[in-house]
Amino acid sequence: MPSAIYTVPAVATVGLTEADTAGKDYEAKTNDLSGWMSGRTYAETVAWSKVLVENGTGKILGAHLAAHGAKEVIHIFAFATRYGVPASHLSSTVYAYPTFMSDVKNLV
Repeated sequence: MPSAIYTVPAVATVGLTEADTAGKDYEAKTNDLSGWMSGRTYAETVAWSKVLVENGTGKILGAHLAAHGAKEVIHIFAFATRYGVPASHLSSTVYAYPTFMSDVKNLV
């Protein structure tokens, strides 16, 4: 179940954290988004993401975002964790640009 904290920047999370992944083979993909177009649009000094992707299957285990659009973007990760959508599907999808959703392909 996704959750969000409506602060500036917004913080949103879904799925597992690294503390929850004992015994799982995964990669934690982190990004500093503050220099990205989406972050610069809102002059954010803090914009960050961490997405946990299971090695082998590519399934999204969890996503944790701190950025202006986090409260909206977290829903695509909730969908992916719920239905087993692999990171490769999220990264190969075409998103409207410039939007926060267009960042998804670079987060995974």
